[in-house]
Amino acid sequence: MDGPPRGFRAQVVSSRQLTPTTWAIEVEKAKAFAFRPTQFTFLQLRTEDGMDARPMSLATSPTRPHLEYAVRLADSAYKRAFAALQPDDEVRVFGPIGDFVLHETRPAVLLAGGIGITPLKGMAEYAADKALAIPIRLIYSNRSEDEIVYRRELEALETLNPHFRVLNTLTRTDDRGWKGATGRIDSKLIQEAARDLADPIYYVSGTPSMVVGVLRLLRGLDVPDSNIEVEAFRGYE
Repeated sequence: MDGPPRGFRAQVVSSRQLTPTTWAIEVEKAKAFAFRPTQFTFLQLRTEDGMDARPMSLATSPTRPHLEYAVRLADSAYKRAFAALQPDDEVRVFGPIGDFVLHETRPAVLLAGGIGITPLKGMAEYAADKALAIPIRLIYSNRSEDEIVYRRELEALETLNPHFRVLNTLTRTDDRGWKGATGRIDSKLIQEAARDLADPIYYVSGTPSMVVGVLRLLRGLDVPDSNIEVEAFRGYE
């Protein structure tokens, strides 16, 4: 079987704001391009400083028709160019790369902070589309309710997949109507998510500081390193 192309040009299909501080695009997927749920690629854009490529997690499942990427907005040439993309604009995709991939036969606890949700959303989509029998729990930490990235999509996946459940927690909540968990991800929340799961794999995705904090919690719960997968988003602080 031929491998994926080293790089391919693709047109933007859609460009939209997800939350006050995050933005997503969908791009065409080359027919020869295959990836596992869910690796990352380099995404090359034309910026005010010239062509620039950055590693970007794929925010969607290989079962879906397009590729999707999302970023936290920032005042950099790359992020400004990303948010300015319009349908029919051209980008270039290099990959896929990486081993942060869903194990299809093991229960999963997904742990995300902010924009770190992107590869975990792709995993949850894959599990739903493939009707995988494994239980999946997502613990998702954000600052406030309006910053929950892909909230509607994740709620739709809960409806679609009876084995999938989302536990949101907010770290800076003034929302009087919020009835969910508050504070950073902690041992209690992890134990609640994993309570009925047999030997799950923990997938941790977020900024380096978030990832380090969750790794400490998991080791404090005696989770072996062999049961932990990590994706750290450098530059997404």
